[in-house]
Amino acid sequence: MSPLERLAILAVLLQIVTTIAVGFWLGKARKIAVQAGTITGDVMLSQEGWPKQARAASNSFSNQFEVPVLFYVLVLLALWLKAASPVFVACAWIFAVSRIAHAVAHCWKNRLRFRGPAYFVGVAAVIVMTGLIAAAVVGA
Repeated sequence: MSPLERLAILAVLLQIVTTIAVGFWLGKARKIAVQAGTITGDVMLSQEGWPKQARAASNSFSNQFEVPVLFYVLVLLALWLKAASPVFVACAWIFAVSRIAHAVAHCWKNRLRFRGPAYFVGVAAVIVMTGLIAAAVVGA
């Protein structure tokens, strides 16, 4: 395994740790809501019964299974194709760090002016990574 491949895998592991951390954050937010008795309605059928903080954490957790899925596939393809270039790995790290920023913004104050840019930086990184994989396939 090359050093670039190791760095790509470490970016994946960082994203996985981020997802797990958001899951714990969600669990804590829900536990606080249950203990405080701030749940309304049937939370088994709708998120609306949870307080705002728990809903934000839930949405953030769900987000960890949307665009990051593309990231995982792209890194696996890069490893399989031996296409983990320095630019690809830099984009992988940009993506992973942007997801941390997005999760913190989402779960903490949920301010779109911070969350939006973090999201779009990550999407841009995935777009570049997609182009690099496409170039590797077409150029092979």
